[in-house]
Amino acid sequence: MKKMILFLIFVLPCAASYSQEKGFDRDIMIGIYANGGWDVPVRLTTKYITEETSPWYGYESWSAGIDFSGMLSVHYRIEIAVSYSRYKAGFELSPPIYLEKKIYTETFGTISIPVTLKRYLQNNYFFSAGTIIDFALLNKPVWLDTQTGFGLTIGAGKEIRINNFVLNLAPGVELHSVVPFTSEDNQQRLLVAGLRIGLSYNFRSVADSHGQDNIN
Repeated sequence: MKKMILFLIFVLPCAASYSQEKGFDRDIMIGIYANGGWDVPVRLTTKYITEETSPWYGYESWSAGIDFSGMLSVHYRIEIAVSYSRYKAGFELSPPIYLEKKIYTETFGTISIPVTLKRYLQNNYFFSAGTIIDFALLNKPVWLDTQTGFGLTIGAGKEIRINNFVLNLAPGVELHSVVPFTSEDNQQRLLVAGLRIGLSYNFRSVADSHGQDNIN
């Protein structure tokens, strides 16, 4: 199972490389983006874990960063980004130490490097999938498992092009630490659902941009 996950993580960003038509320097974009949403720890097992933090509760999360991308072919774009992400998660102590239910929270951050492949449809709609590499900061979680490692992302959205500027709206889902750098027994993974809003500058000429829109 882990070998299959690793295969998917590394093959998704490279899947379109065999269909290159004019090289990576076509339709280069650089931009900024922000992502706001909801996160909750999950465990990929039905096994009951004693002396553990559970159940878990979803709280808000956000991230912001910069991205760089270029076309691999008429319909495929590869994007690499660097972002700071901050998460808040809630949990109970098990077994409970109080008679009444008490929800504790932890807040922690990561530096993330998403590598994403986009498949364009008509009218600049797209699907996206890829991997996200997370690195822990000094404020590591104490009760929750550290979310460092390789994760998975999937989403869909639309680009709105105004001259050389591109507004990107894309709801998506992330699953962090699918393959952690340091594995723990029955490790928690952080599931994040959110909306990404980005603004990029396209270095093509306006005329070329209109031509590409007609192809999409």
